[in-house]
Amino acid sequence: MENNIPVPTTLPEVEHLINELYKPNPPETISQIQEALQRLQKSTQGWQLAQSLLTRPGDNIKFFGALTIIVKLNTERLSDDDALSVLQNLITWLVHSLNDGSGNIVIRKLCSALVTYYIHYSHTWPTCIRHLILSINRNAAVPIEEVEGSPPLEQVIQELDTQKFLAASWFAAALAEDIGKIDHRAPKYISLHERVLGNANDVAALMGSALTPTNGVTHIPKQKEAIECLQSWLTYAQCAFKQPLVQMLQVLVQPMIDCLSVEELYETTVELLTDTLSNWPQFFTRHHIDAFYVLFEGEWARQQYEDLVQGDFDFNAAQFALFMLAFGNAQMVEMMDTTDTRAQAFLAGLAGILTAQGYPTVEDKIFVPAVEFWSTFVENLRDTILFESTTDLQWDKPPLSRIMQVVSYSWQKIQFPPPEIYDSWDSTDKTWFGNARTDVADFLQAVYTISGLPLISLFVDLTSRALSNSAWADLEATCFCLGSLSDCVSEGKSYDDVLAKVFGSSLFDLLRQGQSVIPVRTRQTCLFLIERYSEFFVRHAEYLPAALNLLFSAVGDRHLALPSSKSIHTLCSSCRILLTSEIDAFLEHYSALRNNAELDSLAEERIIGGIAAILQSLPSEEHKINTIQRLLTMVGIDVTACLQLRQAQDSVLIDANDPIIIRAFDVSQRPTSPVPAHEVALQLAIRALRCLCSISRGLQAPVDLDSDDESSQTGTNPELERIHMDISGILVQFKNLFSDSVEVVDAICIILRAGFTETEPGPFVFPPQMVTELIVSHWRRHVAFVVSAASAFVSSLNARRFKQHVLSTLGILLPWVFNLLHQLPDPEADTELSQYGIEFAQRVLSKRPEVLMSQASNVLEFLFAFAMKLINGNEPLPKAAAAEFWTTFITAKSDDPNVQNALNDAMSHLGPLLSQSLIQNIGGRASRSELDKLSEPLKKLIVQHVHASKWLEAALNDPSFPSDKVSSQDKALFLKKLISLRGGRPTNQTVREFWVACRGSSFAYAS
Repeated sequence: MENNIPVPTTLPEVEHLINELYKPNPPETISQIQEALQRLQKSTQGWQLAQSLLTRPGDNIKFFGALTIIVKLNTERLSDDDALSVLQNLITWLVHSLNDGSGNIVIRKLCSALVTYYIHYSHTWPTCIRHLILSINRNAAVPIEEVEGSPPLEQVIQELDTQKFLAASWFAAALAEDIGKIDHRAPKYISLHERVLGNANDVAALMGSALTPTNGVTHIPKQKEAIECLQSWLTYAQCAFKQPLVQMLQVLVQPMIDCLSVEELYETTVELLTDTLSNWPQFFTRHHIDAFYVLFEGEWARQQYEDLVQGDFDFNAAQFALFMLAFGNAQMVEMMDTTDTRAQAFLAGLAGILTAQGYPTVEDKIFVPAVEFWSTFVENLRDTILFESTTDLQWDKPPLSRIMQVVSYSWQKIQFPPPEIYDSWDSTDKTWFGNARTDVADFLQAVYTISGLPLISLFVDLTSRALSNSAWADLEATCFCLGSLSDCVSEGKSYDDVLAKVFGSSLFDLLRQGQSVIPVRTRQTCLFLIERYSEFFVRHAEYLPAALNLLFSAVGDRHLALPSSKSIHTLCSSCRILLTSEIDAFLEHYSALRNNAELDSLAEERIIGGIAAILQSLPSEEHKINTIQRLLTMVGIDVTACLQLRQAQDSVLIDANDPIIIRAFDVSQRPTSPVPAHEVALQLAIRALRCLCSISRGLQAPVDLDSDDESSQTGTNPELERIHMDISGILVQFKNLFSDSVEVVDAICIILRAGFTETEPGPFVFPPQMVTELIVSHWRRHVAFVVSAASAFVSSLNARRFKQHVLSTLGILLPWVFNLLHQLPDPEADTELSQYGIEFAQRVLSKRPEVLMSQASNVLEFLFAFAMKLINGNEPLPKAAAAEFWTTFITAKSDDPNVQNALNDAMSHLGPLLSQSLIQNIGGRASRSELDKLSEPLKKLIVQHVHASKWLEAALNDPSFPSDKVSSQDKALFLKKLISLRGGRPTNQTVREFWVACRGSSFAYAS
């Protein structure tokens, strides 16, 4: 087929193209065919084409004919007489299609065409439903004026055969769906919606005739179609909310409920009732609610419920459960009424859903929706019941007793299955099962807001009982639930006596006996419990040694390393002051662990970070420095090994069984064949650097410690300076050898940043000159990370005791950053470097504008041009950074008149260029998500500069403006709005609206 398909000129050519459209042709061929046919549809021959196609055989041909009618109705305006002629033809074609065996695809499309006609010409066809049914029944397009004298509609509907009834239902459903998409509030469509409501009685009669069969004779296809049609009208009625329409549809609820017991209608009916209960509960009257209760109390519902709790989770059973939950949500207030026995009986059934057999989400698909219902119920109950203290609540009576039932059902339900079953699940099943446990945790936290201490006591007692009975699955589940409540109780001491029953029990001793006594998963959760209640150990140091001994004994087990190390880190951080006397023991523990072949690197980082937190609290500076030196010495072992390996020839291979391999690689990544020495060296470098990262974080002073902005210590400490040199030496060597590794560069930057926020001298609070020298030295790759660190460094200097170093530091860093940017062939060649580079310039400009403006004129010209290119570019993050730079530049002020004059002169020159860039973006070049960022410099420009209006007007009227969809008047109005808003918040919405107009109506959804 040719690349450019000409518009067909004969009917056979048209039919050929239509048939080709439905064949498996290449996408480009399909696109060309569509374009050719669309040109023909929109041409003056379109009406004649449609009429010819609808008389031809073949469903595809007729379908395209009906589609052409829709296109013409949407694109051309007809006189009323011509419109009525089209209507008569459409109904005639529909009648013929019903009688000549045309497929449903044709009949549905003709119904859609009739709906399109109604949208445009409803005034010519006010009683569309009645007229169409009458015409279909008579097999001819009945003149509209004959509708008045026609027989009763109910009688006519009863005479329709199945296919004719379906056609009428399809039209009625499409009418509600398409009219529902049209704004009810738009003045031009008010009359259209009023006419639709005038047909509501006829629609109700059509649906009611099928849902309430005459003489008890059911007709499944008609009933099913009536239910689907009703769904469309319910959706429309919810939006329109006209009481007469609502009342007409409410009459159909009882017949719909009766359809539930018909197997062939169950799926369609239960979905509609469930959706309506969930999305529009106000639709149902008291009479309907009573009917629902009668249904749920009947034999049919009892059988459905019994199948469900026995573990039958096929579609019907699952849908029934969702139906129950939707009704419970709709009747939430009644469910809280202790005097309503019927509601309380139903609530008991909702609790019983949680006893269904099967593992949550893997087998039991209803568990999560049921837990979500109960979470909502508890939250509503909390807001509804008025009480002065939880002791006044009657937990032995509904609905509170029902909540405790659900608590009991839930914790038992989320117990892990035996390992052989759990291991047979795929990753998705495991994830969803874990999510179900999280949902139960959320539910328990909601219950706690009503119950308080009794809920904690319950799980403490359950934990103690499981421990006594060696019921390990129970122990795991109760510890998980108890742990999930930790955030609720962390602030007070009133629960400590209860918690002591767990932490002072035999639990720790049993856990230390290993997997042979308690399964791994139970041990993991128990270790998690220690971490969750770290504040308890702060208040009760007597339990701390046993907890830490347990954790250190577990950290060497690869199955327990991560949870135990996390708990160690949390306890060390929380209890740092209590543990300072044990710092030597911690160092010995760590030294021994380093020789463990299964010690995970992340676990090691957590442990060494915890030790550093204790070290930070040592009262003696001398002791602190000596201890950090011991810690760094241990890390230095890896550094030395790394440097030795790096000196080896590239061809040198390290045997997979060599101890250095065990140190360099975690168990899960450990190689089975020889590894090049330089690769092992890199892994050791990364491990050492990450340990330094953890130490640097651990040594940071807690945020709640009192400290002045300025350090109280002014002298120098030779030992501290030596530590600075040692750490800096490691960073420099690793940078020189491994800066092509993103992990190495990132770790070095993290270590540098750790000292930026500190106000007191420390091992990682390096002198500014040392930091500057490292930053501006040669980096093989990933220098963008270093520029980002430089930005943080500059900001920290202004807030720390190193303020006197700001000018000298900026004098080195600014040229370095600008040189990096200058080396880029294009700003978008390295988007991260461009972003961080312009952010660096922005921070300098905001803090010290005089330093930035003192740069050489060619440097400033480059910077401004670079920032302009970024804001004109396509990369969102650099563009956002550039927008912030220009916002800062526009508002920059200086007390130095020379600097202020330089800023003003620069703005006078750059203002028109910046205005054009902003308008180009707002005029359609930017994406919607970028508009808020771009609005900021625009707002500041309008407020700060008297020439802004002139600059923006010139940009709007420039020939390069990217859109032809807005007129000069639109642009003038937009500018007038901007100026009148004076940079206020509504400017953002005005910008969005103008952007939509420039992009075209197809983008209106994005506004």
